[in-house]
Amino acid sequence: MSSENFLPVTRLFFPRWLSFVVFILLASIGAHAQFSKLVDFGSVINGHSPYSAPISDGTFLYGMTFEGGTTGSGTIYRIKPDGTGFTKLHDFDGDNGGNPYGSLFFDGAFLYGMASSGGANGNGNIFKIKTDGTGFTVLFDFNFAASGSSPYGSLISDGTFLYGMTTTGGATFGGTVFKIKPDGTSYSKLFDFDGNTSGYLPYGSLATDGTFLTD
Repeated sequence: MSSENFLPVTRLFFPRWLSFVVFILLASIGAHAQFSKLVDFGSVINGHSPYSAPISDGTFLYGMTFEGGTTGSGTIYRIKPDGTGFTKLHDFDGDNGGNPYGSLFFDGAFLYGMASSGGANGNGNIFKIKTDGTGFTVLFDFNFAASGSSPYGSLISDGTFLYGMTTTGGATFGGTVFKIKPDGTSYSKLFDFDGNTSGYLPYGSLATDGTFLTD
């Protein structure tokens, strides 16, 4: 009998065995998959339109909403992973910032973040707050041409400085890269996007490999 008669039999046997294993695996995954809604946003109480991922300190999840809250300018909240213990930690009111877009950063003592609007100059700011909602402090107010405006990302840290970007503002109005210490001192604009050789209007967050910052 030629090899042509054996090949179809071999091909039929292996796929049937494989499909049986895959079916069992998928059935097992489906049987254990669960979806749980932890909280509904959309009110003055807890805010609405969260545009960033929450972070964890091992006990609570912490996040922000872009809008809602008592003045409609967004909120900071925490909630346990099982959906209990929801607490609104802070209401943005425009004067202290508004419409936070990125995620928070936690250094073990404070949560750090950025508001894309409001603040002393209406261009957004950098802030910190304790995990219990106390100690809210504005670290820096953006001032458009001098330092940038409207950050739409998150802060990162190298252990000494916090680093971030603004989407607009700066010397050529195309956004900036900056660094600042966690106590609000030593702000420095590191780079101005110019729209030609370096891009324009950066959204999102920086990353670091220990030597360079990348976007």
